[in-house]
Amino acid sequence: MSRKELFIVDDDRIITMLYEQIVIKSGLHSSPRLFYSGQDALNHIRNNRGYRYLVLLDINMPGVSGWDFLDVLYREDLTANVRVAMVTSSVDPADMERAQSYDIVVEYIDKPLSFGKLEELQRLEALDGFC
Repeated sequence: MSRKELFIVDDDRIITMLYEQIVIKSGLHSSPRLFYSGQDALNHIRNNRGYRYLVLLDINMPGVSGWDFLDVLYREDLTANVRVAMVTSSVDPADMERAQSYDIVVEYIDKPLSFGKLEELQRLEALDGFC
């Protein structure tokens, strides 16, 4: 069985540390990895292909945005072991629709992340084997 990792990818360090504590206290994962750029998270996935990844991904980040991150995963055929929950402050219906166009995006979560939202995420059938 492959190892499971949970990534929190957001350029806001305070939000990322807060989400880390929420993830740990919720029991979703005992040691989430924090990435402040999409590029760093992509590099880790490229170099560790035998893992299963659940990625809590912000959309709006400098450099590699959440959309760029998803596009690279598809372009480099890295999607098989990755599931993504978009965690964003964007309430733009176009963003929600765009997120649904990626089959690895299992949820679109409005910020702020909460215990209740993580509980809902854990119940998703699409995450069987990823949590």
